[in-house]
Amino acid sequence: MGEKKGLVALMRGWVAFLDRQESPFKVNIWKNLAQRFAMNLTYQYQSIYLTSLGATPLILGYIGSFNGIINTILAIPTGLLADRIGIKKVLLMTISVSIISALVFALAGSWQIAAVAMALSGVAFILDRTVCPMICGSILASHERVTGMGICDTISFFPQLIAPIIGASLITFFGGMNATGIRPLYYLQIVGYVIAFIIILTKFTNPSSRMGRRTDNNVLQDLNTVMREGVMVPRWLILTLLTGLPNQVLFYIPLYAAEIKNANQFIVGGISAASTLVFVFFAIPLGHLTDTYGRKKMITITALMVAFSRFLMVWAPTNYMLLFAAFLSGFNMTVVQGQMAIAVDLVPAEYLGSWYGIQGFMRGIIGIIGPLLCGYLWEAVSPHSVFYLLAGVQLAALAVLLSIPTEITR
Repeated sequence: MGEKKGLVALMRGWVAFLDRQESPFKVNIWKNLAQRFAMNLTYQYQSIYLTSLGATPLILGYIGSFNGIINTILAIPTGLLADRIGIKKVLLMTISVSIISALVFALAGSWQIAAVAMALSGVAFILDRTVCPMICGSILASHERVTGMGICDTISFFPQLIAPIIGASLITFFGGMNATGIRPLYYLQIVGYVIAFIIILTKFTNPSSRMGRRTDNNVLQDLNTVMREGVMVPRWLILTLLTGLPNQVLFYIPLYAAEIKNANQFIVGGISAASTLVFVFFAIPLGHLTDTYGRKKMITITALMVAFSRFLMVWAPTNYMLLFAAFLSGFNMTVVQGQMAIAVDLVPAEYLGSWYGIQGFMRGIIGIIGPLLCGYLWEAVSPHSVFYLLAGVQLAALAVLLSIPTEITR
């Protein structure tokens, strides 16, 4: 009885939290529901789709590196653009690019055409990665920022929990884990993206805290202000560089599971679902712990879990262990959310777009190097070496974070 009352009280607390937030935060959750469901119908199968069209793991590395170049070019302009024209317009631009990407994927008859679609999805990723944190950073108070991100993830990542399994069932129906079986999913993906576009177009307004932003400064002045007035910006950019690597080479995980571990489409889809379990069931309590117990402490604990998951992916003797490794990798959510919450407080609030743009630029740099490096490691050393590299980089990033004073990181 006491547990039931506690759960009711907890739910009421979440509802009260959402009620007192501005509309853009809540509308963004609805957008994420549609967008993430659509994206995760195909994401786990994207590298397998390209290899079915003739790409090799090394070619995937070249494609990923090209995406990194695009991300590097667009990162800073995206942040500056959001500062000047508003978050809503950039969100609409982001979803539009996603729609075009899905259409090109669906129509691709060769890996070269699919590579164009993958590049477009990379453009959408960098746009979304820049403006979505700006919404939380503009609306949520510092002391409850990670909690708010946790609530957002719990709600908006739930479709991501079921989308890969739905995708696996559809792939089985349409012809198996190959180009023929995967292709129809991209048409369904377009529908999800269109719904997300309509939600933003009709319901979203720019956060009030970002109204009246000065636009008289030039680009170099904005960037100079971030570097001059920010706290520990150079060291944080090194941290961004290191933590950005795993996200740039995630496409190797389903390929590794399928080709090296002989996983079928349901296990490949289950790997995505297993990592998403963390977002759905642990995001809120972990977010609350991060805000109260300490961001650096929680990032340290979860970063070690993620590093171990990379080793476990290689050592896993069964499909069940692969799924468990994927589950542990999902705790990267706390690492990312904790660092995002800290990053917001390092620069003046009116320059968040420029700040996220600079961080995106650093992720673009590692996005050029990482996929190519991992592609060469896969072919010249072994597929296992890719995951050992990811574990090492995770530990190196943690070492950089621990070198930053606790009064900054909390």
